Amino acid sequence: MRGALSFSSGVAASPGRCDQRAAVPWLGGFNLLPYRQRNARLARRRCMRDWAVAACVGAAGVLLVAGWQSFAAARLDARRAAVEQALTPLAAPLAEHAKLSRAEQAQREAAGRAASLARPLAHLRDLLDALSFEPGERIVLRQFRQREYETELLATSSGHIASAEWLKRLGAIHGVQGAEMRDLRRPTGKGGASTEPAIGGPVEFDARLRWDEPPLQATHASRAARKGGAR
Repeated sequence: MRGALSFSSGVAASPGRCDQRAAVPWLGGFNLLPYRQRNARLARRRCMRDWAVAACVGAAGVLLVAGWQSFAAARLDARRAAVEQALTPLAAPLAEHAKLSRAEQAQREAAGRAASLARPLAHLRDLLDALSFEPGERIVLRQFRQREYETELLATSSGHIASAEWLKRLGAIHGVQGAEMRDLRRPTGKGGASTEPAIGGPVEFDARLRWDEPPLQATHASRAARKGGAR
């Protein structure tokens, strides 16, 4: 009975000790759940191994990219050196070709400027040719003024119909863009007074001819050439 009582008292004291160990059963100073610490150690080792592998992979990727870039740069440098070496014998022909191209361009520009400057003279020639074949009986040209792309005329005709027909013929000249009659009046007598002829008598009128203008680029070139010549 005494032995049983002592054993039972020893057994009764063990639950209090287990409560104090936070649910980790101890028996005579031994841990009854050793696998928990082992699993924790294994988890830490796995994390360290994963980190090490990731660091190695990242370093290998960086080295691979850097090596590829260095290789590509070296290959481009080699290609550029080869191309420069191949073009070295062509340097003189290329320079001569560029020189000839610039000379040809300057020649075309000069030809365009010359054509633009000569256009008003061609218009004046066409006008004089047309006037030389006009009969002087019905129309008498008293004065004309030639501008770059405009001609002003002062004439006397035998009547309104003759003036309109004469202006229509001048409007058919090559290069004329438009012809208009600006003023129609009776001719003035002595002392500046207007005469009063019969109906259908002679009239005096002003006319204007507008010629075709060159393209905008040619106009700018001709103006620049004239400014350069004036300087």
